Amino acid sequence: MDYLNGLVVHKSLLRAEMKTRRVAMAQASPLAGDMLAEIAADMLDSNQTWPDKDAIIAGYWPIQSEINPFPLLQIFEERGYAVALPCLVGEGDGFTMIFRRFSLGDELVDGPYGIQQPDETADEILPDVVLVPLLAFDAQGWRLGYGGGYYDRTLARLNTHKAIRTYGVAFSGQQLAEIPFEVHDQTLDGIFTDKGVIEARPTV
Repeated sequence: MDYLNGLVVHKSLLRAEMKTRRVAMAQASPLAGDMLAEIAADMLDSNQTWPDKDAIIAGYWPIQSEINPFPLLQIFEERGYAVALPCLVGEGDGFTMIFRRFSLGDELVDGPYGIQQPDETADEILPDVVLVPLLAFDAQGWRLGYGGGYYDRTLARLNTHKAIRTYGVAFSGQQLAEIPFEVHDQTLDGIFTDKGVIEARPTV
């Protein structure tokens, strides 16, 4: 087995393990989303480095055992930030992820994979900060996703338009010593966890 195939197999096995672990974490901490919101409020109130109030913060619709980011989005919206949600547009294997403006309480529509998203009448926008779900992360900012590559392709595309910041949303127990990565994988600037905000420390 060559290196690339071995890496793909390793990531696949790691995904299966981390899905099981995350389910247990979600069951043990059902209020993790509220804990993240309190942490974010303290961070913003203490004037730590964060984008200006004209920044657009993109969240996500939680599925499976992902932490609900809506309490976090509410904190940003209450502080005057615009918020957005991702939308998958297209058909079959040709889905593209875009972002549409969203306010808490807006009605959403059914999208692919059971994801709720703003309808096509909502304005498409380019976010400044993207909050992303994940299965695992490490201190260097590498993220283990589901393997579809939607976020990696989207983040790479967004960065051709403007510099964006990307933060994972995770239980602290999802941190691993090292995440295997490939050349197309995109790193995180930090991670919102139930025990605080971790700023990534790239090794290069």
